[in-house]
Amino acid sequence: MVSVGIGERIGSIIGGVFLFFFGLPFTLAPFMILGEMRGPDAGLGDAIFLTAFSVPFLLAGLLVQFLGLGSILGAFRSTIDPGSIPRKLPPGPDGISITEHPDSGYLGDYLRQSEAINGRDWFRKRDSAHRLYYYAQNEGGSPGWSLDDRDDSGSKDWFNGGWFPYDGFELPMGRKQWNVDDGQWVFIQELESFASKEGYEEYLESIRGKPSPVAKVTQEKEWWK
Repeated sequence: MVSVGIGERIGSIIGGVFLFFFGLPFTLAPFMILGEMRGPDAGLGDAIFLTAFSVPFLLAGLLVQFLGLGSILGAFRSTIDPGSIPRKLPPGPDGISITEHPDSGYLGDYLRQSEAINGRDWFRKRDSAHRLYYYAQNEGGSPGWSLDDRDDSGSKDWFNGGWFPYDGFELPMGRKQWNVDDGQWVFIQELESFASKEGYEEYLESIRGKPSPVAKVTQEKEWWK
């Protein structure tokens, strides 16, 4: 299923409505023309001519209207791009640490990424595809926080590392029972070492204001190598 931004979806709906009503006069014109043929003066030749003259208008009108309806339906059927949803809250902690999980691959420190997914912060483990992100029922399922080890925009209901049902905004901090391996415990805490590591605050200050947020994340990762 195609993911589109909110602005693109609204544009498709507006464009579809415009096309539908733009084609409406062309669709109705043949009925008005053929309606003038009533009466004893209407001959066979006139009827054939007006019918042939009206058919292109009818087909053109129907085509434009079908295009408009297709644009509207496509906008409603497509999923919203998780990256286009505005952030619900100010950015949270710079990093988190998962210290308890039944799968040791998910243990470790995670960096907060500059962009939001489904309006919330998301975190990626250093030098790994493991990540914590919020799933907002983009393609069905239930909303909640997910741990997964695959790259995705956040639109898929993936949770190889488990998921925590929640429709609020806060991070699932603390020791909680996740839906992973029959309800095992997962412990997530703020990574305090970010604030205490010597020179890190000065380093963050030096890269603020860069034009590309992606560059900022890359530079942060380089710092921790």
